[in-house]
Amino acid sequence: MLRGSCWALVLVLLGVSATSRAAQTDPQGFDEKTVANFYRGKVVRIIVGFSAGGGYDQYSRLIGRHLSKYIPGNPAVVVDNMAGAGSIIAANHTFNAAPKDGTVIGNISGPIILEQLFGNPAIQFNMGKFRYLAVPVSETYVMVVTRKPAVAKFDELLGPNGKPVTVGGIPGSTVEHAPVLVRDLLGANLKMVLGYKGTADVRMAIESGEVEGLFNSYTSLKITSYDRMKSGEWLLLAQLSEKPIKDLIIPNVPTIPQIAKSQEHRQLLKFGTSTPNEFGKVYVVPPGVPADRAMALQKAFQNVFADQELRADALKGKLEIDPMFGEEIHKLVVEFLGMSPDLKNKLQTALKGGKK
Repeated sequence: MLRGSCWALVLVLLGVSATSRAAQTDPQGFDEKTVANFYRGKVVRIIVGFSAGGGYDQYSRLIGRHLSKYIPGNPAVVVDNMAGAGSIIAANHTFNAAPKDGTVIGNISGPIILEQLFGNPAIQFNMGKFRYLAVPVSETYVMVVTRKPAVAKFDELLGPNGKPVTVGGIPGSTVEHAPVLVRDLLGANLKMVLGYKGTADVRMAIESGEVEGLFNSYTSLKITSYDRMKSGEWLLLAQLSEKPIKDLIIPNVPTIPQIAKSQEHRQLLKFGTSTPNEFGKVYVVPPGVPADRAMALQKAFQNVFADQELRADALKGKLEIDPMFGEEIHKLVVEFLGMSPDLKNKLQTALKGGKK
């Protein structure tokens, strides 16, 4: 077997430079010409599991404007919305019905992994078998309320005399999981209105007075509701993270260690809300996509997030970019699905009252 300098010498003798060889075959193992021949003239669809106007949609439309130039063959890239059940509908479609040729990318919610973990019969996918492309940024959820319920601090929600607040929920997502845990573990006086297809719909419900707040990622809130938070029209009561968010617009908002009543509650809040959002706004292709096209798409995401035009657009839209890719995401998913039976049972018990 030829190695190192011996192999390099052979290449020189054959008149093949390392650079030209790399141009023919990507270091990740795909032939760019073959992939380009497939994608040329085609359309790549990004299927967003939430309604238009929310954070998922805005990230996907940002990516969609720049991704084509990094996919060999430069196919057109379009964004479609397939909202419902916290992106479970989009995940089912991507895993089962969508073409498995690399022309469909799913943009789904990491927290639906809890629905799979607990055996939700609506789940027709396996999070462990998706091919993971990228996550634009890990997220932290916060609780926001309007001034209508006259609540200024999280503690005012707690106990038998806690002030009531009605929040909107999206099934299968942290927008639902978080208030269930805060209500049933910590004793917060929360009432829930479920069934919304996306946070844009919940925000409309807040405007109409149907609900008085929601749990949402701070990343998304900065995009959609920054002025409301800055003006004090919307108040931040809690952040579901172990450590404070660095750029939080309001100081001294309590974190998980401060609101949890016990170490067990702290652990359940972490695994029920914080950990799944490390891979929250995730981009996937289904199993069965040819390896060379999947590799090409992952490389395209790596390149697009380094694109200076995309980053300038992201800055204008208040979209954070701090991405994870491929195997790093898959490792988190596998570790989560390998949760101990004891913790799984406790978390399932804590979340089972979500429909109350």
